[in-house]
Amino acid sequence: MNKEKVVFNLSGEKIPFLVPKDEEALYVHARDILNDRLAVLKNKYAATANLNQLLTALAVEALVDALKVNDRYGKLKNEVDQRLDLIRDSWAD
Repeated sequence: MNKEKVVFNLSGEKIPFLVPKDEEALYVHARDILNDRLAVLKNKYAATANLNQLLTALAVEALVDALKVNDRYGKLKNEVDQRLDLIRDSWAD
């Protein structure tokens, strides 16, 4: 599988990732979102928080967002499964 290098630059800290070619766009998009969100946090909390605290807040926010998406996916999947069961049951009659 072809790999591509994507470099995250978070406040001067360069973090390289070697990712599958078909996931490169996702990593680039994630990098852009993280940089945007980090800039917002810096503007809001720069006077009271150091970079490690800001990056920790960023990681927690990202994890909470992922958990919310996973929860919504689970609820949607259950609803679709229930509707499919209703369709199957109506055809069986």
